[in-house]
Amino acid sequence: MLAGRRAPSHTSSDVATEQDVGAVSIDGAAGACRFRRMRWLLLWLMRHVLSEPIAIAIGLALVAACERTTPAPGRKDTAVTVVPPPETTVVATPEVSTWDSTAGPALFVVGSTPAEALVIAPRYTDTTALDSARVDLTPLRGIRLDLFSGGKRVGIARVASTTGSVRTDSCRTWPTARLDVAANDSAATSEWNVAFEAGHAVQMALDSIAGLPSADSATFAADIARIASALPGDTSAAFRGLPFVVNKAWRARMPNGRLLVAAIVVRNVNQEANPRQERILLVAERDSAAPRGRYDTQYSERVTGLEETLETTDLVTMVLLGTDRRPTLILARDTGSGSSYALIERIAGQWQRRWGSAYAGC
Repeated sequence: MLAGRRAPSHTSSDVATEQDVGAVSIDGAAGACRFRRMRWLLLWLMRHVLSEPIAIAIGLALVAACERTTPAPGRKDTAVTVVPPPETTVVATPEVSTWDSTAGPALFVVGSTPAEALVIAPRYTDTTALDSARVDLTPLRGIRLDLFSGGKRVGIARVASTTGSVRTDSCRTWPTARLDVAANDSAATSEWNVAFEAGHAVQMALDSIAGLPSADSATFAADIARIASALPGDTSAAFRGLPFVVNKAWRARMPNGRLLVAAIVVRNVNQEANPRQERILLVAERDSAAPRGRYDTQYSERVTGLEETLETTDLVTMVLLGTDRRPTLILARDTGSGSSYALIERIAGQWQRRWGSAYAGC
C-alpha cells in the first residue's frame, strides 16, 4: 500500500453501488431484473436511513430473488418396448397319489389295437391336467404284463417300446406302449382290456349278466333293480317311478366267500327336446351262506343330466390287486371328448374309491 494514500472504503453503500442488481433476472431469463427500478430507493435508504447491517441484508435478499435457476425442462414421454418373456413349459407338481405301489408301476388299457396299450400313469391323479404332466416311461420298457378281460387272465405281453403323450391343438393323448405278444397267445389276447405288470394282479372269476341263461338273467336283473331302488339320494323327481335298466352287471365270489355284485343301472326320461339320463354305479355284497338273503349296498355313485353331455361310467374289469389281493373294480369314465380311469377297492372290509387318473382328451 502506498504511503499517504487512503485505502478505499467498503461501506454498505459502496457494495450496493458496485453490485449491479439490475443485471440479474429473478426468473433466470436473460434481461433486466424486475427490481431494477428500486435501485435508487435502496441507495438512498442505505445512505440516510438504514444502518449498515440492515442495508446489507436487504441487498442480499434482492440478489437472491434475482438468482433463480432455469427450471428443468419437462420430461418427455418415452416409448419403452416391452419384451415378452420366453415361452416356458410348466411342469405340474402332482399331489401325493393314492395309488398303491404293490399294484405295479402303471395301469395299462388296450389302445387302438391289441398290440397297443395306453399307459395310465398313477402318479398323476384327477387333480392334475395331463397337458402339464411329464411321464417318465423309461422304467416301463421291457417289462412283462398280465393281460385281463372280464376278470380272467387271457395272456402275457412284453413292452417293446413306448411313445410319449401327444398334444394336438387343445387335445392331449395318453402315452402309449407297443406290445410284443407271443404268437400262440395272439388269439386269446385279442379281447384283453386291462393289464398290470406281471405278478401284481390275479384273475377273479365272475359271471356277466349277458352270459347267463335268460331265467337267471331276469332274476339277477330284478335283484339289482331292488338294490338301486333302495339307494339314498334319489332327489330328482323326473326319474321317480321310471324303471331301472341294467346296462352291465357282474357277480363274483370274493376270497372271503361273500358274494359280490357290481352293476351300472340307467333310467331315462325320453323327451325329444330334453332327453335326460340317470346313471348309477353300485357295489353290493351278501353272505353266501344265505342264498335267499338280500344284498347290502357297499358303494354307489349317482349322476344325472342331459344324455348328450352326461359323463358315463363303465365297468372295465375286476381283479384281485396288490400283495393283499384285494378285490378291485377298474372303471372307465367317458365325457364324449375324453376319458379317465378309477379304481374302486375293498380295503379293510369297506369299498372305496382308491384312486382316479388324470383326464386325457380335448
